[in-house]
Amino acid sequence: MGMVNLAFLIVFPVVAAGVLLLVRNNRARSVVVIVSAAAIMIASAWLAVGHLFSETWYPPFEGEWVTILTLVIDVLCCAYIIVKGIRHKKPLAVALAAVQTVIIVAFELLIAHGMTIENNLYVDGLSVIMTLIIGVIGGGICIYALGYMHDFQVHEDDNDKPDRRPVFFALMFVFLSAMFAIVFSNNLTWLLCAWEVTTVCSFALIGYTRTPEAIDNSFRQIVMNLIGGLAFALALVYLGYSGILELDKLIAQGALGGLVIPLALLAVAAFTKAAQVPFQSWLLGAMVAPTPTSALLHSSTMVKAGVFLLIKLAPCFGWSYNGIMVVLVGGFTFLFCSFLAVSQSNAKRVLAYSTVANLGLIVACAGVGTPEAVWAAIFLLIFHAAAKSLLFLCVGTAEHHIGSRDIEDMDNLFVRMPILARLMALGMLCMFIAPFGMLISKWATIVSLVNTDNILLLFILAFGSAATFMFWAKWLGKVLAIAQQDPDVEKTVHPSEWFSLALMAALVLLLSVGFPFLSEFVVVPYLAHFAADILPGTTVWWGSISATIDFDNLIIMAVIVLALIAAFAVQFTRPKKPTASVYLAGVALDAEKRTYRNSLNGETQTTQRNWYLDGWLGEKTLEPIANIISILLIAVGLACSLLVTGGVL
Repeated sequence: MGMVNLAFLIVFPVVAAGVLLLVRNNRARSVVVIVSAAAIMIASAWLAVGHLFSETWYPPFEGEWVTILTLVIDVLCCAYIIVKGIRHKKPLAVALAAVQTVIIVAFELLIAHGMTIENNLYVDGLSVIMTLIIGVIGGGICIYALGYMHDFQVHEDDNDKPDRRPVFFALMFVFLSAMFAIVFSNNLTWLLCAWEVTTVCSFALIGYTRTPEAIDNSFRQIVMNLIGGLAFALALVYLGYSGILELDKLIAQGALGGLVIPLALLAVAAFTKAAQVPFQSWLLGAMVAPTPTSALLHSSTMVKAGVFLLIKLAPCFGWSYNGIMVVLVGGFTFLFCSFLAVSQSNAKRVLAYSTVANLGLIVACAGVGTPEAVWAAIFLLIFHAAAKSLLFLCVGTAEHHIGSRDIEDMDNLFVRMPILARLMALGMLCMFIAPFGMLISKWATIVSLVNTDNILLLFILAFGSAATFMFWAKWLGKVLAIAQQDPDVEKTVHPSEWFSLALMAALVLLLSVGFPFLSEFVVVPYLAHFAADILPGTTVWWGSISATIDFDNLIIMAVIVLALIAAFAVQFTRPKKPTASVYLAGVALDAEKRTYRNSLNGETQTTQRNWYLDGWLGEKTLEPIANIISILLIAVGLACSLLVTGGVL
């Protein structure tokens, strides 16, 4: 049954995508999406029940025909990019796609052909955690998209644009299939194929509206991720000559200090996918896409593929040249993008910079490479996925109903959209307030960095965390502030949107309540296997990993209280309460509009505005510095890898 379930998760979303391409009726589309998403959620949970607490499982599957199919898919993906690049006059994308096609075809026919692969697939604790993130959160986003894209298409119809929702939903489900293939693939050629499918799906979704801005941003994404794909392909060529094309064997050899060059190349590939500086601009450009695309890219797919690969490769890093490169790129990404988020008033850009910053923290933990740091990376990944998906969906719904995604236009959101404002506040609290799991995961990150005796990393984490607190706190204050009585515009939110928002909120609370159990029974056993089989002889400071377990009763009680408070706050009935009139000190002219007579006998309206420090922390100031530093770090890291392999260092 396990193998059937695994195959279902990879194949079924593609079948659902094919059906959705053919369905044009709105009601039929809704049925297909809801049933398909529910089936994926159930299958993900079923796989977790069977394998979450078990040892690593290698499903017996030969599948030489799958290798041929992956080659065909790789060539088709590259051909699609080449055709699009020629049509839109993007020569760099065409050149990168052509070079990658030549390398992949030559590799498959001249190097990989005839090589024996013992295990094409694998399932371990991290794979199952990722499966739940992809299946539950990704499926929830697909359901949310039904209501959102209905409103989106109404606006498109007003502008006489065709209905392309069949393509949109088909791409969403293909995306899920490719992500499942990434987390289950032990065969690196299969992993590369799924990796490139996510790149092409992202390209198509970002350019969905076909506006000049969307097309430019989609090509920015494809160019940067093709650079990563090229690095991945070159790593495969090196590994093919070394006789290793399986991820578990690569990790075992890399943990012993071998295969330095391919590990460096795979790290670069992961940097591009995870939008680390200097590749972050593609993820910022993805904000032009409809909100479900942004949520899918940021929370459960695409960027998570990059950090998933780095967490898997964590035993190969540690205090090596590659490890130092990964730690510093991740650390500086966290620092710079946290500061850049402070300067943004566009809510989706704040979420985008916050996503890149948190991914940087995960990358830094993977680079440290100790079991303690990997513990922190896994929980950062889990809580980020749940909270960030909730926030993106909240911003998308708010934008459709208040007409803006700017934080400064969210005055009185607590009155205009009371339930949504509470859900948005819950997502923000999860990102930076105890006892929610994100803050505890950051505490574990501090512990793992202390063990490295690296003062620079601690300063980076401290200042980056301070910036994180600043941008979340000022946005939270804006959302919860009540300035005047405005009409409630929440009644037109679609049921599909409410379902997904409630699902993400429930996940945030359940994960916060259950994280000690998840740590004790899932993550720590995974890390024990990680230490015993991959890093034999390693002394693991289990106290630092399970320190939260020592206080689990207190934590669980605190979070249960929070959950009860949130349950009452996020009630789906609107209580009828008397509203007191607004009082302004001085000579008030209009209490509801917050206007008064000033000292010059003129009329002034009171406003609430945040401080963005754009002159100090704006993109024009910080982004060039961040890009230069990261490019230098990557260049030095790759050079050191080459020199080490050549025996110079």
